[in-house]
Amino acid sequence: MRDMVPMTLDDAAAAPVRVGGRCHFQADPHVVFEELRDPSLWFPLMRRSVWHTGATSGVNAEREIDHPVLGRFRERMLVWDDGRRMTFTMLATSSPFIARALEDWQLRAEGGGTVVEWVVAGYPTAVGRVAAPALRATLRILFTGATRRLGRRAAAYPRGKQAV
Repeated sequence: MRDMVPMTLDDAAAAPVRVGGRCHFQADPHVVFEELRDPSLWFPLMRRSVWHTGATSGVNAEREIDHPVLGRFRERMLVWDDGRRMTFTMLATSSPFIARALEDWQLRAEGGGTVVEWVVAGYPTAVGRVAAPALRATLRILFTGATRRLGRRAAAYPRGKQAV
């Protein structure tokens, strides 16, 4: 993997590649947040998600994910607000398409469930700029499928029980 320059929350607003969405799940925000901890359980095709720091949660905790289409990424948590927000930047990747990247997941209780708003923001490499339309379409397809699976998993959590 090659190192990447980490992004900040401020960088995300100006990123030339941005894909996002909004959905509503019939699940408690804390349950949805708990599911976000391990994307290998709900993100399509993801091979693994492994924490690489002593901490398996919280600001500055790091994990590595491996996806056959997107590549391998080392991620660092920037925001960890249980039941409300998880934001992380990428520190390293095997992808030739992206120079810098960040994901932001925001949750809020609404209508007996959870509204989830997500954004993937990034700065492409030279190769990535050429592939940007296909990259955006691929991200939209993968993340749409991912949020559906995330919602199904969270909704299946027993009602009346809180995630720990």
